[in-house]
Amino acid sequence: MTFSPSEMPQTFAHKIASIQSRAWLPPAILLLALSSAFLFGSGERSYFYRDGIHNWHSAKHLAIAENLSVERYFLMFYNQTLDADGKPAYEPYNRFPIGGYALIKLATLPFGESLSAKIYAARTLMLLCFASAAALAYLSLRRLASSRWIALTAALLAFSSAYCLYYSDIIQTEAMIDLFAIMLVFHGMAVFEQEGRFRQLLAKTCMALLLGWHAYALLLPFIVFGLTRELIKTRSSISTSPLSALCQLKRAALSLLRSRYLALGAVALIFGISVLTFNFTNEYFALNRETSLTELPSFKSMTKRTGAHPRLAIGHADYLSWPAFPERQFYRIGVMSLPYAFSPSFVEYSTDAPHRLLVMLGIVVSGASLIGLLFVRRYKILMASLAVSGFCWGFQMRYATAFPWHNFEALFYIGVTLTLFSLVLLFLRRLSGERLIVALSVAALLVFALSVLRMSQLNNANQAPELRESTIADSEIIRDMTRNGSAIFVQKSSGTGFERKRIRIFSYYLTGRVILYENEILPSAISPDFIVTSERLDGLASLTPQNRMIFLYEWDDYYKHIDETIEQSSEALIRSDFDVYLNGNALIYVKDACRMEDISEKFFLALYPADESDLPQERRRSGFANLDFQENSFWRSNERCVAIFQLPDYDIVRIYTGQFVQRADGSFEHLWEGEIHLTEAAH
Repeated sequence: MTFSPSEMPQTFAHKIASIQSRAWLPPAILLLALSSAFLFGSGERSYFYRDGIHNWHSAKHLAIAENLSVERYFLMFYNQTLDADGKPAYEPYNRFPIGGYALIKLATLPFGESLSAKIYAARTLMLLCFASAAALAYLSLRRLASSRWIALTAALLAFSSAYCLYYSDIIQTEAMIDLFAIMLVFHGMAVFEQEGRFRQLLAKTCMALLLGWHAYALLLPFIVFGLTRELIKTRSSISTSPLSALCQLKRAALSLLRSRYLALGAVALIFGISVLTFNFTNEYFALNRETSLTELPSFKSMTKRTGAHPRLAIGHADYLSWPAFPERQFYRIGVMSLPYAFSPSFVEYSTDAPHRLLVMLGIVVSGASLIGLLFVRRYKILMASLAVSGFCWGFQMRYATAFPWHNFEALFYIGVTLTLFSLVLLFLRRLSGERLIVALSVAALLVFALSVLRMSQLNNANQAPELRESTIADSEIIRDMTRNGSAIFVQKSSGTGFERKRIRIFSYYLTGRVILYENEILPSAISPDFIVTSERLDGLASLTPQNRMIFLYEWDDYYKHIDETIEQSSEALIRSDFDVYLNGNALIYVKDACRMEDISEKFFLALYPADESDLPQERRRSGFANLDFQENSFWRSNERCVAIFQLPDYDIVRIYTGQFVQRADGSFEHLWEGEIHLTEAAH
């Protein structure tokens, strides 16, 4: 069958109208889109596959969930360590509500002791929270815009941003679980504004606050705007007669006191204080009732996040200063407003040109969202609360949101993008009708799918399945061999199986053990049972010889082996504040009678290769590999500080190392320095 040109537009419009009339189609499209995030968006979910912060946060929060128990008063902690007397101590993370961690615990509970299965279950839970947040955004906007297609299009575009997709499977209560909580409260507000169902709003508010604190960022403007509206209404009815006006003011005050907005604020405040009291109480009891409230670790952490800790502002002035802080926030809004299919890249914040454009985009998006609300007739308070909620959190909590390692805080600017997309679509519908919105929703589906596929490419580029699988397999063996409360010293090393930035992953891999890290200074009273390292040491038998990536040694044997290694080394090639030895391919720094002050300043280490082509491209101009390090590369026991570095495989002709301090004027002063000249044969 063929159509004449005059018939074609009419036929297309008829098909659009037919699609438009099918109420089940928008939720089906949304379900299809969100399913793609499960199928393609998160890579291999059975292990920690991304480098850096994503891994670190996931492992840390999964360990916290694993450690929840009645015996420890539901204390939220990610590691057990030892205090100066050798007694077990905890590293709490008790400042957040318990609900999110309880959800993770329930999701992983059926999988016994399988590390990979639990990681998979926890990541799947995060994806479910991501999908549920998008579904709640759709349901809320459908009520406000009176259009399933506008709600669908706005939700798909907003949730296709790089931050949403990148953090969709991060195992962290502050990311997807809190995002779900905010959308849950928003849906409760939408139902309340339409149908007056206040009890439902209260229930959803309490449920959200049990999952995370970010719900306050949406509740605060909603309550303030609502009370302001009621106050304006009461003022308009006040009489000019003094006596009558006084009576009406009294009635207005009583009316405000009976306001549901005020009741909502009171319930939210009381419930939040109750949750926080529970946290502080279980921390107090878990820490043997030996400390005051202000000395609780979680209380100290909260002072940092609220800016009451002065050292934080001094140490991170480059992030907290103005205009650096708002610039970072507008950059995040710019990234959030751009579907990842069209995003130029997804890298950390910098000041080069493309990122400056994203900062400008964030400013434009924020301004357009707030200005556009002036033209909204219905549900203005609700939409305004959604739009400003991200700012209420981001700027009030800038001592938490300023830092690049907290980039997941960008998720809570999703209210800006949801508002903008909804306003634009409402304008287009008024301009061209609902059929255009139907066509745009199909485009939004494609944009979301392309964004998910592009994110999956980023995930796949960061994967090394054989490495991660071996790490988990080795960790399970070590975990089974170190039961009965063993204390384990985890050594940082340069081997490919156990990189420095993955050190905290062992908080999860060896959950339940007392774990000491190499950046901890061990008093002479502390003697661990075992040491975990990725170095297979010559002359020392591993307790896990079958392992591929990570090995277990007896601590006493290892410590003796280090002493023997130093003794067997040739005469120290550098004798200064630190003696520097070379044993095979290991460079060893040693200082007896060592104090913390001795390792507090930074160390420099420059390696000059025989062939400069062995260097990375960016280092060839300088001619040496820069491996500067700090005190967290040392371990100390029996008053001796030791740091061991495995040198690269390529031939090195010269090593230049020492320790330096940077003065206030920017100049550097060497505290000590030394050189080692090597021949190819010697190395």
